[in-house]
Amino acid sequence: MPLELTAPQARVLGALQEGALLLMHRRGERGPYYTLQGRRLSVTLLKELEALRLIEQEAGGTGRAVVAYGLTPAGRHALEAQRDHL
Repeated sequence: MPLELTAPQARVLGALQEGALLLMHRRGERGPYYTLQGRRLSVTLLKELEALRLIEQEAGGTGRAVVAYGLTPAGRHALEAQRDHL
């Protein structure tokens, strides 16, 4: 049974598929924050997408101040299944 995405999850995955940049910005002791095309993204939403393995950090991100995220194959599949269902 395919994963049913929430509207915010589908919007983020769709934006990534269309080439939007999803970035984690590390900032010392305050912890990171996340942006999608320059707009802040909910940490909770990002963590949900990571836990579902729909997005992942792109290679070479360890130790960098700004790290990009990309869709996983599972993320692409979930987005396609959601679109087919509509």
